[in-house]
Amino acid sequence: GEPQDLPVPATPSGVDVRDDLIDNIITAAASISSGLRGAEVVAKQACYLPLTDDGLPVIGQVPGLQGVYVATGHSCWGILNGPATGLAVAELIVDGVCGSVPNLAALSPARFMAKRAAT
Repeated sequence: GEPQDLPVPATPSGVDVRDDLIDNIITAAASISSGLRGAEVVAKQACYLPLTDDGLPVIGQVPGLQGVYVATGHSCWGILNGPATGLAVAELIVDGVCGSVPNLAALSPARFMAKRAAT
């Protein structure tokens, strides 16, 4: 996909599927894969990737809310980082600390609250 600065619609059916952007993806895929070159396109769809302003995922307990955890904002890397994120959140919930992901605190939702307090 290509970055766009658009508001997120209320429902998935409100997501605009732009043929020009789909065509860009088809062209790029065909340029790197002979197997995809000329392949039938059976569906065209679009979605929004969760991405934070600082480009880092948000993982951890929500400050001030007992037992509430988030794990989002991975952008296109969520499918690769999902297993490690799942393990980290499981450790936070079960053990109260994460031992498997170094410096997980840097991804805490608290970083956004600190920014808001500063402004």
